[in-house]
Order: sequence, then C-alpha cells, then structure tokens
Amino acid sequence: MKHNKWTMRKAILLFCIGSILFALLLQTYLFQQSLKRQIRSESIANNEISLQKMQADISSFIHNLRTEMLTIYNETDLIQSLREAAEGNGDLKDYYWRTWYLGRKRFTKDDRLLAMYLYDANDQLVSTYRYNSVTLPKNIYNAEYDTNPERLEEYVHNDNTDIMISGYYNPQEDLDIVRFVLKLHNYDEERQQIGYLVCDINSKAITSIMEKYVDSDHVCLWLQPLHDTAIAMIGYTSQEQLQIQKSLAESIESCEASMDLQEEYEDYYLIHVNQENYNLEAFALVSQSLLTVAMKSLVRSLLTIMTAMITITAAFVFLFSRWLTRPVEEMRDSIIRIKNGETELRVLPADWFEELEVLGTEFNEMLDRIQLMAKEEYERKLLVERTQYKMLQAQINPHFLYNTLDTMSGIANAQNCTLVSGLCHSLSAIFRYSLNMTDELSTVEKEMKHVKNYLYVMDVRNGFSVAYEYQIDDDTLMDSLPRICLQPIVENALTHGLRNVRRKDKRLLIRSEHLDGKLLLTIKDNGAGMDAEAMNRELEENDPKRVESGVSIGILNVNARLKNLYGDEYGLRIQSQTGEGTTVMLMVPALSQDTQEV
Repeated sequence: MKHNKWTMRKAILLFCIGSILFALLLQTYLFQQSLKRQIRSESIANNEISLQKMQADISSFIHNLRTEMLTIYNETDLIQSLREAAEGNGDLKDYYWRTWYLGRKRFTKDDRLLAMYLYDANDQLVSTYRYNSVTLPKNIYNAEYDTNPERLEEYVHNDNTDIMISGYYNPQEDLDIVRFVLKLHNYDEERQQIGYLVCDINSKAITSIMEKYVDSDHVCLWLQPLHDTAIAMIGYTSQEQLQIQKSLAESIESCEASMDLQEEYEDYYLIHVNQENYNLEAFALVSQSLLTVAMKSLVRSLLTIMTAMITITAAFVFLFSRWLTRPVEEMRDSIIRIKNGETELRVLPADWFEELEVLGTEFNEMLDRIQLMAKEEYERKLLVERTQYKMLQAQINPHFLYNTLDTMSGIANAQNCTLVSGLCHSLSAIFRYSLNMTDELSTVEKEMKHVKNYLYVMDVRNGFSVAYEYQIDDDTLMDSLPRICLQPIVENALTHGLRNVRRKDKRLLIRSEHLDGKLLLTIKDNGAGMDAEAMNRELEENDPKRVESGVSIGILNVNARLKNLYGDEYGLRIQSQTGEGTTVMLMVPALSQDTQEV
C-alpha cells in the first residue's frame, strides 16, 4: 500500500488557517467582554475636566496679561494727556514711542507680544510698537489685509468695560494672532472713555497651554469667543473633521449661546467649556472611538494579548519552518555549488515531501541531459568552425592560381625566355607555399617571403613601375599569422589602387610592429583611393554570404578568417581618401609561433 505523503501546501495551509482562526476567535471574545465596560459619559467627563483645567490656566494667563496692560495707568503724564485730548485741548504727538517703552518694560518673552497700539477716544493712533515693522500693520484700521477691525470698532463704541478678546490671521507672517483690547477711562462717576490699548500676541502663547491638556493626535481643539472668529486651534484634523470644525466655528460666530449647539456630529462628539471671567470658550471635537478611558484599557489588553500571541507563534513558526525548509535549503546549496563549477554534483531529493522528491529527481535528470547536450554542442561547434575556416581558406587558392597562370601566359607571349627562369623560380615558391595546407598558421617572416615572390612576378608583368618599401620590425618576424593574409591585400592594392593611376611615383609600403600587445600590419599605397566607410561597414558585418559571393573576395575573405580565428575585435580596418591612396591595417594578437608550440 502506497504511503500518502504530506505536501508543503497542505502543511502551510493547515498551520496558517489554524493560527488565524485561533487569533480571531480569541480577539473577538476579549473585545466583546471589554466593550461592555465602556461608558461614554465617563470619557466625556474626563475630557471636560481636562478642558476646565486648561481654561483655568488660560484665564490665569489672560489675567496676568490684563494686569500688565493696566500698568499703562502708571504713565500719569500719558493718561493726563489722553484726558485733555478727550476734552479737545490736548496734544499727543510726544507719546509716539511710549508703547515701545511699555512693551519692552512691562511684558515678558512668555507673553509673546507682537504689536501694541494706543488709540485716543477719537480712534486716532497715538503710539505703536511692532516687533516686525514690515509684516505687522502700522494702523489696525488701515492694514493691507483683514485685521478684524469691525470687531474692534464695535467693542470700543459700546458700554462694555471688560477686556475684549479677538483675533485675526496674518498672511504675511503665516500666523494666527490673538488680540486683547483694554478700554482706558476716567475713574469718576461719569467713567468717560479717554482711549484704548490693543495688544496683539502670538497664538502660540495660548496653544502651548492647550497642548498640555489634550491629546492633539486625535482631538481637534479650538478657542473662540461668541460672535467672533476662532483665535487658536490645535490637534489632528482629517478632511471630514476640518469641515465640521469650520461649520461649527461659523455657527458659534452667529449664535447667541454655545448651549444651543448639538453634542453629536456624524462620528464625532462636541465638548465645550466656557470661562467665567472672559468671553472665551473651548471647543473639542472628539472621535467616538477615542472618547472613553475604558477604550484605552481595551487597547492595552489587545496589545498584551497580541504580543503574547506573536511571541508564541513566532517561536512555533521558527521551529516548524526549520524542519519544513531544511531540505529546500540543502537543495539550494547544492544548486549553487553546481552553478559555481561542481558540475558532477547532484542534489539529494527529500523523501518525506512528495514535491521535493519529484523536484530533486527531475532536476538531476535535467542536469544530466544538459551536460550531454553541452558536450555534443561543443564538439559540433568545433567541427563547424574548422570546416568553415577550411572553406574560407580554400577560396584563396583557385583564385590566385588562376591569376598566376594568366600572368605566366601573358609573359610567355610578350617576353623572351631570359626572364622565365627567375619567374618560374618565384612561381614555384608561390605554388609550394599556397598549396601547403598541413598547417593553417604561418609567421610574418614566411608571409613576407611569399609577398616578395608575388611582387617580383607582378613587377615582371607591370614593368617594375611600383616602388616598394618594407618596414618590418625584427621582433615581429616570428609572430603567428594565418597563411596567405598579406598577399590578397597587396594584390588588391596593385589591382585596384595603383594600376589605373597615371603617376610615375607609385609607392607601396608594408610595415609590421607591436602595438599594446598586438601585432599590427599596415599595407599603404598612394593610389586612387576608395570608399573606406562603406568597406569598413562590410568588414564589421562580416556577412558569410557576402564572402561566398566572390565580390572583393580577397579583403572580405582575409577579414572573415581573422575574425573566425581570433574574435570580432580583430581583423581589417581601412583608411582611404580619394586620389591620395589607401591604408589597410591588419590587427591580430601578438603570439609568437615558438610560444604556441610550447
């Protein structure tokens, strides 16, 4: 009976489903038990207590600021001049810098005073102090942007004697500014108003107090006087929460009492606490999920349970995964060793998982087939390359023999027999060198002897009309070179470069040298020239069909043989200019034949 083995998929699925099911059941049970203890009123009461403490601190701050503003009554000369101006016979020009003196002397850094304005009973500016004369308005009533002057004007012309709290936004400073206004009057029965003092402070002086009492990551908290705009706001505000806050702020600005507001807005609750001494109420927009203290207890319980579950699960998964993945890791290590060169190595299939056993067996069989195919492909490639090389090399011999026999026929008909002896000697050496195919490689020295025999024959044919120059370095004579590489290039120079040129000083230069560890052979003529760019493209493409077509067989054949033997970076390169001549450069590795034999 065949034993049914566990599969990795079954084991992983069973483990994951069991762990997730256990975690969900446990979390649901604990959540239901904890949710029963949640009481919304407790959370609201806790938030109200925090807001009341915050309002007490803010009231203390305002009281201290008001006390500092009241010190203006200590400036008896100024107060007297304000009384006289209110009666119509006073002059206040000498007091322009008095607010600067008060701001420096009476207020501290914690007050965050930005500007102070002193106006007389006729709303005429008497003195001003500004920490930044560029971005803060010189006169509240003539500012370049909205400084909420309507609220100020409404206050100074009514019978209210309490300190006024308002605010506005300064776009140049990108800052919310809180404004405090104190009316100045005579302490007599008529209580005649003689002016008013305005202090604009940075809203951060108040928001720093607000941040002490509210978790600003989850609650939107702002301060706003009734019938006025909000003067300070802190806390996280989502897009939905911000829209609700703006709508509430507009309602507070127009309503008669904050008690008229609702307590619930969509998924948020509104909590507000007023101040007994000043017209400044605190409003908090709190998410329902964050209202209760019990919810924090639930979160802590869930976190504790999750931590325990994660610890236990991590330990179990670690041990289980080691057992589960050990055969996979062993197979991986074996594959890496095979990749790095140990081609005879084979993986050891795991016998307790069906997938791994099949995978290892099939992988080993695949390696055996690949190794066999690679060996057969390598032998086939060597055979093809050698056959192709022989075919390319064989194309030279019939072509050259045909031209040589044609030359001998022409000379025999046109000359007497005195040259036949020397000519036949040269031809004999040429035939012997060309037809000897026992070794496909030769040397620079042997190639040059072959070229000189060929040039002697061509001189006899052409009447010694070309001057030859040889610059062969001695250290290149024994360098290895494929047979019959130079003669086709020299033949091409004589046939296409110099034959149809009507000049007396026909020259052909042959040079060999070492350059950067390579052998460079140069054949240069001063003949008719050619289209070097087109020819170099054909040499670079090295199209076998083009070589086999028989067109420019000498140049293309030599280039194809060199590239086939040494690689694409070697071969022929041509430089030419019409009417001035052609230079053919042959580049091969600088390999001595003695070194190769060793």
